[in-house]
Amino acid sequence: MTPPRDPFARRTTPLALLAVVLGLAGCGPKVPNSVQSALPPGPGTRASTGAAANAPPTASTLPALPRATARAIAIAEDQRRWDQELKGFLADPAPAVRARAVLAVGRLQDSTSVPDVLPLLGDTSPEVRREAVFALGQIGHASAREALEGKLTDNDPETVDLAIEALGKLGDKRSTPRITEFLRSTTPQLRGEAAVALWRLADSTAISALLADHGDPDPDVRWRVLWALEKVPAPDRITLVVALHLNDADWPTRAFAARTMGRQKSTRATAYLMGALRDTETPVVVNAIRGIQSIADSTTRGVTAALVRALAHKDPYVRVTAATALGERFAWAGADSAGRAAMLDSLRARLADSDAATRGAAARALILRGTRVDLGGVREILARDPSIYARVAVLGAWPTAGDGTLLGWMGPGSPTFLRATAADRLGELKGRGADSRLGDGLLAGLRDTSMLFVASCAGALAALGDKAAVAPLAQAYALRAGDADADGRIAIRDALRDLAGRAFADSVEKAHPARNAMPASYPDDFADPPAARGAVLHTTAGDIEWAFYGNEATQTVKNFVRLAERRYFDGLAVHRVVPNFVIQDGDPTGTGSGGPGYTIRCEYNRLRYGGYMVGMALSGKDTGGSQWFITHSPQLHLNGRYTIFARVTRGMDVVWKIVQGDHITKVDILTGPAPPPAKPRR
Repeated sequence: MTPPRDPFARRTTPLALLAVVLGLAGCGPKVPNSVQSALPPGPGTRASTGAAANAPPTASTLPALPRATARAIAIAEDQRRWDQELKGFLADPAPAVRARAVLAVGRLQDSTSVPDVLPLLGDTSPEVRREAVFALGQIGHASAREALEGKLTDNDPETVDLAIEALGKLGDKRSTPRITEFLRSTTPQLRGEAAVALWRLADSTAISALLADHGDPDPDVRWRVLWALEKVPAPDRITLVVALHLNDADWPTRAFAARTMGRQKSTRATAYLMGALRDTETPVVVNAIRGIQSIADSTTRGVTAALVRALAHKDPYVRVTAATALGERFAWAGADSAGRAAMLDSLRARLADSDAATRGAAARALILRGTRVDLGGVREILARDPSIYARVAVLGAWPTAGDGTLLGWMGPGSPTFLRATAADRLGELKGRGADSRLGDGLLAGLRDTSMLFVASCAGALAALGDKAAVAPLAQAYALRAGDADADGRIAIRDALRDLAGRAFADSVEKAHPARNAMPASYPDDFADPPAARGAVLHTTAGDIEWAFYGNEATQTVKNFVRLAERRYFDGLAVHRVVPNFVIQDGDPTGTGSGGPGYTIRCEYNRLRYGGYMVGMALSGKDTGGSQWFITHSPQLHLNGRYTIFARVTRGMDVVWKIVQGDHITKVDILTGPAPPPAKPRR
């Protein structure tokens, strides 16, 4: 499962996880892609004005709902019922009821509810107006645009902020002029939110206004402006202006400058990004390497040498990112024989790196760019490396289907993750060079007991264009309809769509609905906020403490607490680390596709993804279960798409130390009132 990479919304398949192993950005997350929050978003420190930092929603001043009413709304939300009962709550005399009901409607995201939500934009209660604006943004229907633009003049600042956000989510460029006006607001929070909305709209008519605000005095606005500029390709106008911020006093601004320069894909940026590799902050260096990789400039002198130096960086996040870039063709195109030899020697040395992800990335680069001799060293990684993630990286980049290696690893005696990766790779290679056993092996895999392997075989058969697989795939879907694992069902359905067309695949899906819907009954306390206030995650890298958002994500928090009390998370590997994006855990299989055997609903809320926010990983809406992620840095494109249910309050440095393959040793749930802050020593 993932938080979106670029919209990171599929749970990680083995090949998708390979990209994660190699440090490629793009959360989610199953798949949360890859910004200053109230907490510093990285290992360095910097003073934040807090003005445009991820301010939490204003605490509601409305009274608590009657328990029976809260339960009724929560059940309607959980059952995804847009009916007369929920409509009636929208007209309730109590503002607290209207606010909770419209939040539920926004979570349903049913476009037919828009006419019933629009009148609440004029509600006398600011809290109801806020929730109505947020709901319309979540629904995302164009018919709400003019009404939302009307809320840009609301007398409640938070409603205005939410209206800007909602208009960005609608994606209608007709709102660009109205949003652009807020770049000149006297309020940093609104200037920052306008920049985020303009990122969503990606409208070239906003470039001039964004460039005019690139030097905003508030650093939390500055990096948002630079981030917004990445979405509109105009390198001749943008690159050199953004390059000025590689020397910004604020390191998050430097990191976003590097990111935007890479997204603009101008070779004029290469030399500037090479200079950024000397930055003292890891997120800046990581983004600079990714920027160089994105531009893929083989003409600027010194690129190869700079990447080779980065391979020896003290931080594994930098090393894995550099090794990944060295697997790309551009890094070798302009190198002379001495340069190639230096790259090969450096990559070979990294096969013994202490970090498994770096070993995997170096092995992959040697498979792609090395000599025949290098394949022998890489085979050693595949056969003997203690980390399954390094081995997956090797197998996922294996160069041929014809030498029997991939077919051999598909056998039942291999670890499931490697079997699935081999099947995925065979599909990616289109089976070129494989013998006649390939088709039979993939078809047999549809009957395997592992849903992960079944899903990979289904994807490979679709990639091979094997029409004979349609009937076995339909049978496999029927047999697996009762599985709680949404990823497997989705993979089989998508394979059927590729081979037999959407209509046939959807008919199979309709004939065999997922048998994992709603509970038979709901407890009396279903809507009650959880008693737990947080958790301490003991990891092999140190302790991380969370504070729960029990009111904003009640069912998600309760689900996590139940699993933790069963010791579900104890011993699980951190299966996904994308430097300067997220760390991800909660999968008992360690593959990115595992879960607890059921799914829970998404509880979208007005919280926003600053650094150190904790969200639920998904394979699509309402497919969360046990996988969660922590953001390294602000990831505002995830807002309203992945449930935020906690924030890190202690151990931010540990979040940055964790590497792929680290483990959660134990989770302790915190109850009772929070202790008072420690008094400073005199």
